[in-house]
Amino acid sequence: MEFHINKKSTLPVLKLELIRDGRNDFEKFWEMVENSTLTFTMTDVITGVIKIGKAPANYELVLPQSDCVGDEYYLTYQFTEKQTSIAGRYVGKFEINFLDGSGKLIVPIKETLYINIRSE
Repeated sequence: MEFHINKKSTLPVLKLELIRDGRNDFEKFWEMVENSTLTFTMTDVITGVIKIGKAPANYELVLPQSDCVGDEYYLTYQFTEKQTSIAGRYVGKFEINFLDGSGKLIVPIKETLYINIRSE
């Protein structure tokens, strides 16, 4: 998956949707996410240098606009101008550390999240 942001920009906010995978306990999982610490890391694809290391991230609940769609849950990260000051291609990941002692989860699971900081 690809995310694009301009150099020295703070918008758009990075949003990664938590997908419902058909598990019956998704609501329980979301409660665990709400009771966790959430961080974001971004690493340069070419050099492997960490540009953002375990910075605090957030989560967001978007309520349905109609009766047809259920709640949507997102992990979010707001970049600073300093963090987007160098154009390039990066790999991003969210780390969810559950406070109930059940471990941690690194998201996204199946795909790589590429962050492209574009020159102006």
